[in-house]
Amino acid sequence: MFLRRRLRLALLAVPVLGLPAATANADTIYVCWDGSGDYLTIQEGIDAAVNGDEVVVCDGTYTGPGNRDLDFGGKAITVRSANGPQTCIIDCGAGHRGFYFHNGETAAAVLDGFTVTNGSTADRGGGVYCLQSSPTVINCIFSENSSEYGGGMAITGGTPTVANCTFRGNSAAYYGGGMRNSQCSPTVINCTFSGNWAAGGGGGMANTQAHPTVINCTFSGNSSVDTGGGMRNWYSDPTVTNSIFWANTDPQIDALGDSNPVVTYSCVQDWPGAGSDGNIDQDPLFVDPDGPDDDPNTWQDNDYHLGTGSPCIDTGDPAFVPTPDERDIDGQMRLWDGDEDGECVVDMGSDEFASIIPGDLNGDGCVNHPDLGILLGAWQNSDEGDLDCDGDTDHSDLGILLTHWGAGCP
Repeated sequence: MFLRRRLRLALLAVPVLGLPAATANADTIYVCWDGSGDYLTIQEGIDAAVNGDEVVVCDGTYTGPGNRDLDFGGKAITVRSANGPQTCIIDCGAGHRGFYFHNGETAAAVLDGFTVTNGSTADRGGGVYCLQSSPTVINCIFSENSSEYGGGMAITGGTPTVANCTFRGNSAAYYGGGMRNSQCSPTVINCTFSGNWAAGGGGGMANTQAHPTVINCTFSGNSSVDTGGGMRNWYSDPTVTNSIFWANTDPQIDALGDSNPVVTYSCVQDWPGAGSDGNIDQDPLFVDPDGPDDDPNTWQDNDYHLGTGSPCIDTGDPAFVPTPDERDIDGQMRLWDGDEDGECVVDMGSDEFASIIPGDLNGDGCVNHPDLGILLGAWQNSDEGDLDCDGDTDHSDLGILLTHWGAGCP
């Protein structure tokens, strides 16, 4: 068995969000279904943790008591998968959800890197429910969950942050197939909503007396019986920036009651505000929105990455500056010249287009010594090696190149 390991250095800051580093000397607790860790179930690991600790969950599928309806208990801890959401799955089962935040959790309560699936509740949040709490949820996949309100996630009160997450194939009997926000102000950034459905409205997202901030998100292939296939707003004032709403049931974004969506630098199909505030209504040219089977309704194989020539490349807010560690839905740098046209402007949507590998300065498809030579030759004298689009070549660019060292090489 692994022993609980005392970390001598502070943990790294959470990616994307620029959160402060965790407390030094925190414990790392391992949860492994096969008995090779400290605990067998996720809830046991959470219960054993104290503020500042990290609970690391081994690869596998976790189900049954102790692995669903998980409760942080108000603790400022990180619960993360060992290797990302593709290999760490929480299978909730009917009548249960994945996580329930209801003890005033703050941004220091971090959920990172899980697939939450098959959740089914009779009220709110088939995958996750945040009640008067403000956790940080990053790098997760919410798939095939269902509820009356918020099939994938429901938020009531609080200011949670949801980043780099995918909501796909979730459903709601009333509102918010992917996400439902009520009397809250969440920040939703670098997320993809696809194939979600709601009977009442808001296939992708439904807002009721809510004020969400939506940045660099993609909504496509979502549907509702009533209205707002992409986003339904009821007495709500969402702020939408650098995002894509395409091929959802009409209207893509609706405004009911006294709602006032503020949409800027976004691609919205049939949007009346296209041509102003940086908005466009051109086909985003996704790589393959119908998937190999040519059926847009089978969301599992649809590809919403930006294709070559997409009008969403370099057309986001030119003044937008991501946090230093911010990444797109795939973990790639959020702001860089991915199409090598000399423009360092953020793209619309959850995907930052890339025809080259970050660090491949000579364009030969391999990050190696010749690229290092170019960067060092431009050191503080030229922007030729400027990989982070800050106008010069310095240590941050060197760090990017070394991070991708050997990428693409035979």
